[in-house]
Amino acid sequence: MQIPALTDADELVCDVLVIGGGTAGTMAALTAAERGADVLLLEKAHVRHSGALAMGMDGVNNAVVPGRAEPDDYVAEITRANDGIVDQSTVRQTATRGFAMVQRLESYGVKFEKDEHGEYAVRQVHRSGSYVLPMPEGKDVKKVLYRQLRRREMRERVRIENRVMPVRVLTAQGRAVGAVGFHTRTGAFVTVRAGAVILATGACGRLGLPASGYLYGTYENPTNAGDGYAMAYHAGAELTGIECFQINPLIKDYNGPACAYVANPFGGYQVNRYGERFVDSDYWSGQMMAEFTEEVASDRGPVYLKLSHLPEESISALESILHSTERPTRGTFHAGRGHDYRTHDVEMHISEIGLCGGHSASGVRVDDHARTTVPGLYAAGDLACVPHNYMIGAFVFGDLAGADASRRTPYEGELPLDQLEEA
Repeated sequence: MQIPALTDADELVCDVLVIGGGTAGTMAALTAAERGADVLLLEKAHVRHSGALAMGMDGVNNAVVPGRAEPDDYVAEITRANDGIVDQSTVRQTATRGFAMVQRLESYGVKFEKDEHGEYAVRQVHRSGSYVLPMPEGKDVKKVLYRQLRRREMRERVRIENRVMPVRVLTAQGRAVGAVGFHTRTGAFVTVRAGAVILATGACGRLGLPASGYLYGTYENPTNAGDGYAMAYHAGAELTGIECFQINPLIKDYNGPACAYVANPFGGYQVNRYGERFVDSDYWSGQMMAEFTEEVASDRGPVYLKLSHLPEESISALESILHSTERPTRGTFHAGRGHDYRTHDVEMHISEIGLCGGHSASGVRVDDHARTTVPGLYAAGDLACVPHNYMIGAFVFGDLAGADASRRTPYEGELPLDQLEEA
């Protein structure tokens, strides 16, 4: 098939261009549209089932609920988990705005677990503070968000283009003015003229093929290959925290987390082959991964997520979470090996290296309003360096980006398409 000419590209125009239709991108589009901006949302797959929330979410890792925790507690905990190397102003935005975001999501129809008194049933996984808020119907969260995008008043403001893969952010006069991409089914080029560009493309789940040669060695979705990191870099935006790369405990031979942080509130924990618990906290940190790596490499390995001691009620609850929302193929994997949590603990290993603000502290540098170092260019979600921002942080910074970007109008000069030819 002949490659279409760049000069034949269709040009789209918008106030705010959002690249990526997952957690942060969806919220950015909603907020920008609610503030009166004309929004274009580009997604390389399909917005209905794209992003880290494609199969839903079993809970929130960072809900700072008034009366149960204070923003200062959360900021201190995330600072400690990252050995003090954080921009606390961004973490504080998640801490102070997160509860309002929980309530906003509830107004959309997302359900969070409540106790018998109707209070949020937060649990503890971090060394200090209780921030984990389960979502009993979390498998439907992306459907709920997509319904919000498809409301009549949103359809008038938000244009969605699926199967379009952006490859470069265009800059002129020192600011972001649009983007260039191509349709993944036809190869046809698309150019976009915009007032602002919001990158929400997710983590860099892999830096190349894993050492094993198989994609199952990654923690994030292996199709999250760093698109946004590359686009931000070529546009001149600063990246930061790259030395704080992400490696996580995985189920051995399976593309999925062992989920000690999910199992911990139910009484599960990590042990070596002697059945000894060897980490102080199941919450991700440099210290935890160093302890984990040392144990795997020693004569005390392999290591396991210990579940076999739990009562039936707890194991059934964990299966409901881990075999549905977290990874639908997980139950099939265990069944194929003849393993049952009641009789077998889960052998664990280590993921390949990835970059991620959501589970680590590496990404595109942003300030406390999701602005990158390039005017008119924003980043949110796992792509942005907001340490351990998870789902609520992605929503918060998507909201911040959408609000700030909504003030801009389309660039009126000639689009600098020569930037793509030079690349």
